[in-house]
Amino acid sequence: MTVFVMLGRIVGPDAICEIVSEGGEDGRITLRDGPPEIGRNSMSTTPARPPVGTLVSSALFSVCVWSLGPAPAMAGEPAGAAPLGRLALSARVAEWGRADKNPLALIVAAEIRRSIGARTVERSPEQDGPTDTAATATETTVESLLAEAVALGGRDATIAALADDVRGSASKGLVQGAGMSRATLRGAGTDWYRKLKFEGTRYAEAYVELSGAGNVHVSVYDETGNLVCRDPNPSAVAYCGWVPSRTGSFDVKVENRSSSPVAYRMFTN
Repeated sequence: MTVFVMLGRIVGPDAICEIVSEGGEDGRITLRDGPPEIGRNSMSTTPARPPVGTLVSSALFSVCVWSLGPAPAMAGEPAGAAPLGRLALSARVAEWGRADKNPLALIVAAEIRRSIGARTVERSPEQDGPTDTAATATETTVESLLAEAVALGGRDATIAALADDVRGSASKGLVQGAGMSRATLRGAGTDWYRKLKFEGTRYAEAYVELSGAGNVHVSVYDETGNLVCRDPNPSAVAYCGWVPSRTGSFDVKVENRSSSPVAYRMFTN
């Protein structure tokens, strides 16, 4: 059985989707990176879209999503050097899956996300006004995506089995390098994260994911106030990737483009 899932729209106009029918011999879902030579970019002033070559395979279906945008890794670094780009991709896959009522897409989103862990860090943003704590928070997690997939699949035993397969491997191979904090941003407000340290010559990432509906915009500035990265498309997720020329401090600006307060999680590597 081959299931055709068109995912090309998820990661924008530079993406294509290719479906193949071959599955893993053991019937388990697996995830691996695409060719590291695709789309290298070491320009610190060029915003990078979350780039991924992702192959999700099982005995029942395979989905291949290639983003042809610049890959967030420097020459000589492993292909998984930008885990926060994967979180952004996972969120876009999930958004498309919900809109299309496609449980397989939600399982793909969970599989992309499952190997990316994060440690909670204490940091409070500098805000331009009083915090409105009325925002409703519903965080996207591996388990929440799988629960959505199973509910959307109804009595489909295949969907339930695939979800169980992802659950069974959810604690394996976690990348715990990312730091994550939570905050609430007032309607049309701005949060600043000042003097965040990033290592020189290592691909740097800042990722914001709303815990509800809304639009957010992220920009990054260096110590002298120069803009080094900006996510050009406000949405429920915002991603910035750049390469600092040397170790130093950067300011991350988070803007709420919605009139209502939004709860969010801020990730940095």
